[in-house]
Amino acid sequence: MRNERPRAMRLRQGLVLLGGATAFLLVVGSDPAAFYLTPLGIGLVYLLAAAAGGRQGGYWAGALVFCGWGAAVVVVRQARPDLDIAGLYLAGAGLGAVLAIAIQRAGVRSDPMGAAAAIVAAGTILALSDTWAPLTESRTYALLVGAIGLLNVVWALLAQRSSDQPAASAERSPPRAQ
Repeated sequence: MRNERPRAMRLRQGLVLLGGATAFLLVVGSDPAAFYLTPLGIGLVYLLAAAAGGRQGGYWAGALVFCGWGAAVVVVRQARPDLDIAGLYLAGAGLGAVLAIAIQRAGVRSDPMGAAAAIVAAGTILALSDTWAPLTESRTYALLVGAIGLLNVVWALLAQRSSDQPAASAERSPPRAQ
């Protein structure tokens, strides 16, 4: 089954992702002390993109997982609980997945596979962050989200362009004799 979004929605969401990535880059920037805000910031950018698409726009599952993980990271950073940090991060991401499934049951386009993929992405980022320095820089994630936004904009514009052109097969077909 094809999971196609209307051009206008794709364009709107792409612009929100571009704007959100830019704002995130300006707010968090390359300050290592603010890096802990990255999962929550990226989750909020995706939450805005999901809202820009409405109930059928997608992005909800990943946005909620990253917001849950990000909220846990902020709690750990601010409250410094005497608990296992990895467990708290996992619980936060899991809570985001639970919310993603709950809103799907309420009729919002939120894919459980998207929630699972977001958890895998979060875990992979954490697992590799000590061995690959770009994973510990907010700019990496802002650029990635910006690139996804740009791809959405380009995709929407190309879809618009192709729908404005007459179908090639209709132009080549000889008129039918009756």
